[in-house]
Amino acid sequence: MATRISLTHLVFLLAVCAAALFLNWSAFTASDKLYNLIVVVPSGIACLLLVVCIAISSLRKPATQASVSPSEAQAAKKSTLGDLLLLGAFAVFCLSLTTVGFDVATFVFVWVGILMGGEKNKIAPPIFAFLFTFALIKGFGSLFPFPMPLLVF
Repeated sequence: MATRISLTHLVFLLAVCAAALFLNWSAFTASDKLYNLIVVVPSGIACLLLVVCIAISSLRKPATQASVSPSEAQAAKKSTLGDLLLLGAFAVFCLSLTTVGFDVATFVFVWVGILMGGEKNKIAPPIFAFLFTFALIKGFGSLFPFPMPLLVF
């Protein structure tokens, strides 16, 4: 069977669209004040635009045959396992935000994510994780008066 987009990817894209629409609807029904909508609505719109771009991109590609070699199937399983591990790391990150602090959790998650992405350099990941965390903490701190639990900064 020739397909342009796999069924699992289609289900995921539809789930992202449903979540973005629900979050935007929920934000508008809670309050239509600008300070309530300043993050939620642009994020939801960005998610919807990303889904539309992915859908258009996949529909423009020629259809591919479903038959794959055993080595390709092994590579696909390895890639899926890596994605699941990164998703598990993100779940640990979300759960640890209030326990160890937003700064430490972000630093460790970014560092581990870079290493899981295949970076071989031992110096670049912690430097990038530190710079990213510092910019994120200072940026959020200046944008939002909400006190985030921090351990270092």
